[in-house]
Amino acid sequence: MHEDVARIEELLEGPLTAAGFHLESVKAVAAGQRRTLTVVVDLDESSAEPMSMDKIAESTQIVSDALDTVEIFRDKPYQLEVTSPGATRRLECPRHFKRVLGRRLDVSTKKENFKLDLEEVGEDAITGTDPARREKRTVGLGDIVKAHVELRFR
Repeated sequence: MHEDVARIEELLEGPLTAAGFHLESVKAVAAGQRRTLTVVVDLDESSAEPMSMDKIAESTQIVSDALDTVEIFRDKPYQLEVTSPGATRRLECPRHFKRVLGRRLDVSTKKENFKLDLEEVGEDAITGTDPARREKRTVGLGDIVKAHVELRFR
């Protein structure tokens, strides 16, 4: 099944990228008669807008059209799920941080936990304002143990 996932990733990456999306992951699960193919799609890093339902629908159509051209699960019926990483996903690489520029983050390092209003993202570090200290901070990506967007309900 690993070969199938790699083949599907290769098949989907081009059309999704051309449409401004980023393929996060593909997961294929076959359990008895049930087969599920889960495709996680995000907007590319140049966009700070959230993944809307319209964007999910658009990416689903792209994925569906591409998959119609190949045999999956030996042509047995399967359920296709196209989803986004979600607002609560862990931020782990520069691309993830670039997608949330301008947002407040909860950041944990090996030494401390703090909030950071994200302003800049580099290949090795992020920079923003610590709202508690009201000062700029730069944090190396290698020092971050856990980071995610602080959800605010209006």
